[in-house]
Amino acid sequence: MPRRPAVTVYALAVAEVTPATAAAPPAARRPSRPDKQTYFLLLAIAARTRADCLGRRVGAVITREDRVLSTGYNGTPFGMPNCTEGGCRRCAQRELDTSLRGGAYDVCICVHAEQNALLTAARFGQRTLGASLTSTMQPCFGCLKELLQAGIEEVRFLHPWDPTEAYHDPGLTQQYAALRARFRVFAQVGDPAMDTEDLFGNFTGS
Repeated sequence: MPRRPAVTVYALAVAEVTPATAAAPPAARRPSRPDKQTYFLLLAIAARTRADCLGRRVGAVITREDRVLSTGYNGTPFGMPNCTEGGCRRCAQRELDTSLRGGAYDVCICVHAEQNALLTAARFGQRTLGASLTSTMQPCFGCLKELLQAGIEEVRFLHPWDPTEAYHDPGLTQQYAALRARFRVFAQVGDPAMDTEDLFGNFTGS
């Protein structure tokens, strides 16, 4: 009786050991990864946790070529008492005088998040010409003109801000619209409904 070739014998042995229906190993689950605009928004939200304002806390980040240049959050200037320490009259009077809410930011001692991000970039020699800004809040009139003057080309924000409601002046609303039209990108990013108070609560102890 002729002998079977060795290869055939080996193949039969493997077939007996390995069932034909053996399941392939499960593919490794790819980790969830935000796109870059969401990533920068998350950085802005993280910066916001440092804000001490008793009203609206805001965080911002400036990037260029998808690299972070600076971050900022709203609060009193260096060396001044924080809002929670009575350093901001606007915060201290917010329950007694509601007339300033939403506008008149030029008479508030606090530096806005967008302003702090710009000033930090300047302080450490980072060029903002052609850069982008992502903020947790749509920039106000003052911040918007400063961003334009600093050469920022793209503005993205999480929460919208209405200049008409803030100033009750159609002329200022038109000027704001003219300012925003000068940016290559001026758009909302992210879902405001997902921005909850306890977003970073486990890390900040709040």
